[in-house]
Amino acid sequence: MCNLELKINILKSGKYGYQIAQALGWHPTKLSQIVSGVYSPDKEEKEALAIAIGVAVADIFPKPNPQVAA
Repeated sequence: MCNLELKINILKSGKYGYQIAQALGWHPTKLSQIVSGVYSPDKEEKEALAIAIGVAVADIFPKPNPQVAA
């Protein structure tokens, strides 16, 4: 499942994904996998990513809404 909040905030940051990945010392594929939902980042990775794009962790990794049917 695609993380639309993360994708939108990356676009709003004005940075390219590869620039963010490079700033974090990650391969660009890792960021792509996080956005696409293939890879689940740990707490430290979420915090680093939020700082890199200038938002709060909750803005890019919101808690799931249990009332929304899958």
